[in-house]
Amino acid sequence: MKWPFFFFFIIWILRTGAQDGNKTYVDSLLNKLPIQKEDTIKVKTLLYLSEYFSLIDHTKGMKYAEDAATLSQKIEWLKGIVLSKISIGRVYWRMGNYKAAISIHEDALQLAERSEFTELIPQIIIYVGQDHADGGEFREALQHFENAKDLFKKAGNQSQVANCLLMISWVHDGRGNFPESSKANIEALKIYESLNEHYGISVASANLAIDNIKLEKYPEAVTYIEKANKIVIEEEDYINLASNYIILSDIHIKMKDLDAALEDAKKALATGNKISDRITIGNAYSKMAEIYFMKNDYANSVVHYEKAIGFLKPVNAYVLLTNNYSNLALSYLRLNESLKAKTALDSSEIYLQLTEGLPSKENFYKGKHLLDSISGNWKNAYSNYHEFVNIRDSIHNTDITKKLVQNQMQYEFDKKEALENAEQEKKDLRQRNIRNSITAGFAGTIVFLVVVYRQRNKINKARKRSDELLLNILPEEVADELKQKGSAEARHFDEVTVMFTDFKGFTSLSEKLTPSELVNEIHICFKAFDDIISKYNIEKIKTIGDSYMCAGGLPITNSTHAIDVVKAALEIRQFMQNHIEDRKMSGKEIFEIRIGIHTGPVVAGIVGIKKFAYDIWGDTVNIASRMESSGQAGQVNISGATYDKVKDNFSCLHRGKISAKNKGDVDMYFVES
Repeated sequence: MKWPFFFFFIIWILRTGAQDGNKTYVDSLLNKLPIQKEDTIKVKTLLYLSEYFSLIDHTKGMKYAEDAATLSQKIEWLKGIVLSKISIGRVYWRMGNYKAAISIHEDALQLAERSEFTELIPQIIIYVGQDHADGGEFREALQHFENAKDLFKKAGNQSQVANCLLMISWVHDGRGNFPESSKANIEALKIYESLNEHYGISVASANLAIDNIKLEKYPEAVTYIEKANKIVIEEEDYINLASNYIILSDIHIKMKDLDAALEDAKKALATGNKISDRITIGNAYSKMAEIYFMKNDYANSVVHYEKAIGFLKPVNAYVLLTNNYSNLALSYLRLNESLKAKTALDSSEIYLQLTEGLPSKENFYKGKHLLDSISGNWKNAYSNYHEFVNIRDSIHNTDITKKLVQNQMQYEFDKKEALENAEQEKKDLRQRNIRNSITAGFAGTIVFLVVVYRQRNKINKARKRSDELLLNILPEEVADELKQKGSAEARHFDEVTVMFTDFKGFTSLSEKLTPSELVNEIHICFKAFDDIISKYNIEKIKTIGDSYMCAGGLPITNSTHAIDVVKAALEIRQFMQNHIEDRKMSGKEIFEIRIGIHTGPVVAGIVGIKKFAYDIWGDTVNIASRMESSGQAGQVNISGATYDKVKDNFSCLHRGKISAKNKGDVDMYFVES
C-alpha cells in the first residue's frame, strides 16, 4: 500500500481537534463566541475552532479561519493575520488543494519574516514543506524540512528536531528510499526516548513499522507497532490507535493472512466509531474494502468502498475520495458493471482536479485503462496505460535510480582521489619551483576577480531593478510565472470584487488647471489610493485618465475581498474629503469623487507583447463601472451582489433598483459607514 502523506501526517502534527479539543469545551467556546469582545483572545478562539472543525468539516474549518483573518485585520493585529493565513493554508492542505496551501503558507512566511515573528518561521517552513510533499514535490519538501530542522537545532529545540526528522523520513518514504526513511525514524525515536516524549515515541515507532513493511521485515514491523500501541492505548489516543490498527492490517496483508488483516481493520473501525471521526472511519472502511477485493469478494468490496465514500464526502477529503472512487471503479469492473465503473471514475476525476498528488492518479489511470480495454477503445486504453506506468514509475523508481547513480559517482570520485594522493609528493617539488610564478599569477587573478565581481554586481543591480519594475506592473505571482515560463496563463476567478473611481466633472475642471497642476493633482490622489489598497491586499488593475480601477480576491483568492474593497473605498472617500477641504482653504479647484463597486466572476491575464499589462474582463467589470457612473459624488455605491457580502459589516442605504446603462435596473446601495 502507498501511504499518502495526507493520511499519516494528520495523525501527528494535527493533534488538536477531535481528540484534544473535546466536544464539551468546543461547545462552550461556540456559546461564548457571539458575545466575545473583538480582540486577540477572540481571534485565538476562532483559530482553535478552525483547527478543531477542519478535521471533521473543512467548510466550517475554513469559515472560522477566515473569520479570524477578518477580525485580525479589523483590530490590526499583524501576528493574528499571519496565524490566520497559516490556518487557511492548513484547511486547503486537508482538502488536498496543495497549490492553494503552498501559496497561502508562503504568503504567511513572507509576512512573518518581514514582521520578525521568528518563533513562527520554522513552523511555517514545515507547513510549506508538507504542502510540497503531499503534492509529490519531494525535493522541495525535503529542502524545507531540512531548513526547519537546522533552525530548531540552532535554537536547541531537540523535540522539534525530532519532529522534523519524522517529516524527513516521510519524504524518503514517498520517494521509495525506505532505508533512509528508517534511518531518520530511528534518529527521531532516540531523541524522543531521551526526552521521554511518549507521543513522539509512538509515532516514530509506527513509522518504523511502516518502513519495515516496505523492507519486508514483518516481525520487526509487528514489534514496532506493538510498541506504539502500548503508548496510545495508555493515553487513550484513539485516532492514532485506529491508524496503528490499519498499519497492523497491512502487515498481515503482506504476511498473506487476510483474515487477521480484516479483523485489524474492523478494530480500526470500532475505534473510529468510538470517537466519531469521519476520516478514521472512512479509512477503516476503505481498508476493509481493499481486503475484500484481495479475497475476490468484489460485492463486499463495493459495499465498503461506498461506505468509506459516504463518511469522507462531508469532510471534503479530496485525496482519499479520489483513491476510493478509483478503487470502487476497479471493483465494479471485476463485477462486469462497466457503467457503474465509469460513473465512479468520473467522480474520481472530479476530485482528482482538486488534488496535486501523484499517488491519487495511479489507480485512476489504471481504472481508465481497464475500462477502455473492456469497451474496445484500444487507442485510449494504450494512452491511459502509458500514463499509469509513467506515474507508477515516477512514484516508485525515479529517486531510487538517482540514489544508485549518486553512489556510483561517489565511488568513482573516491577512487580518483586515492590515485591523486599517491602522486601528491611528486607534485610538491614541482610546485616549490614555480611558486613565484604562481604568486604573480595569483595577483593577476585577484584583479580579474575584482573586475568580475564589479560586473556581476552591476548585473545583479540591473536584474533587481528589472524585477522591481516588473512587480510594479504585474502581481508577484503572475510576474514569477512570466519569468519562469515566458508567459502567464489567463485564469478564471469565480468571485472577485471590482472597484472603480472617477472624478466628477473632470473634463471641465481640467481646463481650469495648467498641465503641470493637473498631473500633480491626479498623482497626489492616485498615490494615496495606491497606499490605501495595498493595506487591504487589493490589486491595482489600471488607470485611464481620471478613472482608477482595482480588484480584491485576485490573483490569490480569499473570502474577505468584498469587505476589504469596501473598507478601502471608505478610506479613499475620507482621504478625498480631507483633500477637498485643504484645497478649498487654499482657494484651489476641487475634484469630487464617485466610487462604484460590484462582486462577481472575472477572467484575468496578461495582454499584448509591448507594454504588457495585467487586466481583467467580464460582465463584473462592466457592472462595477456602471456602479460608479450611476453613483453620486462623495458616495460609495455598491451593487446588490456586493451588499449581500458586506451587509453584516457596514451600514448601507438601499437606493432601490436604479437603471444602469445597458444593464437594466440594478439594486444599488450607498455605504454610509
